[in-house]
Amino acid sequence: MLDTDFQDGAHLLNTWLAWQCDPLRPRMLHYVGIAPVAPALSSIATAQTNGNQAQEWQSLAARCEGLGPGFHRLILDGGRVSLTLCIGDVQTLLGEHVFQADTVFASAPTDKWGAQLLARRCKRGTRFCMPTATPAPNEAAARTQLHTLMLAAGFRLDDSASDHNILSGNFNPRWDIPTSRAAKHRALLGPARCAVVGAGIAGASVAHALALRGWDVTVFDTASTPAGGASGLPVGLAVPHVSADDNPRARLSRNGCRMLAQNAERLLVLGRDWDPCGVLERRIDGSTLWHPQACWIKPAKLVQAWLAQPGICFVGNSTVAALQHAADLWQLCDSEGQGLGQFELVVLANAMGSQALLKNLPGDAPQGSDLQDKLPALQAMHGTLSYGSYAKTIAGLPATPVNGNGCFVPHVPGKDGDQWFAGSTFETDAVRAANSAAQQAANMARLRELLPISGMDLANTLEQGPIAHWLGTRCVTHDRLPLVGPVDTGSGNGLWLCVGMGSRGLSFSALCAELLAARLSSEPLPTEFSLSRSLDANRVRRRASAKAQA
Repeated sequence: MLDTDFQDGAHLLNTWLAWQCDPLRPRMLHYVGIAPVAPALSSIATAQTNGNQAQEWQSLAARCEGLGPGFHRLILDGGRVSLTLCIGDVQTLLGEHVFQADTVFASAPTDKWGAQLLARRCKRGTRFCMPTATPAPNEAAARTQLHTLMLAAGFRLDDSASDHNILSGNFNPRWDIPTSRAAKHRALLGPARCAVVGAGIAGASVAHALALRGWDVTVFDTASTPAGGASGLPVGLAVPHVSADDNPRARLSRNGCRMLAQNAERLLVLGRDWDPCGVLERRIDGSTLWHPQACWIKPAKLVQAWLAQPGICFVGNSTVAALQHAADLWQLCDSEGQGLGQFELVVLANAMGSQALLKNLPGDAPQGSDLQDKLPALQAMHGTLSYGSYAKTIAGLPATPVNGNGCFVPHVPGKDGDQWFAGSTFETDAVRAANSAAQQAANMARLRELLPISGMDLANTLEQGPIAHWLGTRCVTHDRLPLVGPVDTGSGNGLWLCVGMGSRGLSFSALCAELLAARLSSEPLPTEFSLSRSLDANRVRRRASAKAQA
């Protein structure tokens, strides 16, 4: 559904309620709303919905308050209803979409360019309706002009409409729709069998997103339990990146943190598994920045919750050593050559492990020409987190987490009481990373810099008690942004990547999973199309090609 006249959200509410009551409803409802400014949602939900629905609507209304320009993905009904709320100019935002709607609620276009943009968001048969009321002196002329614009753009109008203030009809142009456009908006693969390699935060988020859409998902991992790698971090912070020019990393991490919080709110226990307590960021220039919606979260808990979605099967102690491709199916094999199953879709979400699988693809397997560009772009970055329990009262603890060059997270519930966490280090050398004493010293040195007034005394106090360490390895790309998308630039072979979250897996994972699922299913993207290209797995070759041409 596309609504270019979002206003107070009444169309969304009515559509949501109608979808819920329809026994033949599709599995998911995607609603795209465009508004010039952040909308104030209608309060009629309390009269039209039950208690849970009214509560969800009130929560949605709170999330909409103060939203800035751009795309915002908001989730309802257990993840089965998504609202992509777009704030800004209608024509600009329509140009950033690449989906085709089934139904359109539209404000009347004022010129042929607006009508053509609306037509590009339609497929043959798309229904539409729009208000036509104008001031009385110009009513007839304005209606005639609108009819002319819509007909020229390929829309057919209902002649029997009883309400003369509403224009309705369908998109049914006299000409053939270009095949290039049809291919661009075609779903690449329908719900079938999918193998996700890797049960960390990247793989679990992808599995959850695909299972919601009807996929039968099997998740393979070398560990016996999910989150056995870097996603087993005891606690992490989800804090958006901030830049003076609001660059793609800043915009993507901001959207990603918002999506993560929605998943955590729905799936985790507040105060035990996560807490949107806000985070204070101490910047390099000495200034501070408060992030009111940032949170601490236990990644393993979120991974487990995502994998609990019906339609997902976890297979532990299983090493995927090779991929074979035949008859549009992928065969996964273990280290002894034994088959692990056949799948229409494979998503590699196993961080650095994806390099070996991609290097060893058989010669007849479809793959993009930029494959060798992506492999060296991944780098292993080791990190150690220090933590301990409160054996005694510690003075000078900050009330909320502090982030910057390192982080400090106090007051995290553990099995033995509240815990604190400090870290973490960034090491490219595995030998240095294994030196726990040196890593501990580095974490305490960062703590002293992070909390300049009390950090010295706090670090000295913490070092007197028992301290444990957690060591993990992150997968980092050349530009610190994940690689998400098909291995083959043709997009249709069924082998996709979702790797390279780096130290921002909590900020990026939910957004990347939605982006991957949307591209597969020809759904509305969770971000602007131009922004989504910053995460495209094929961007390395695309940028190199553009540079060579220049």
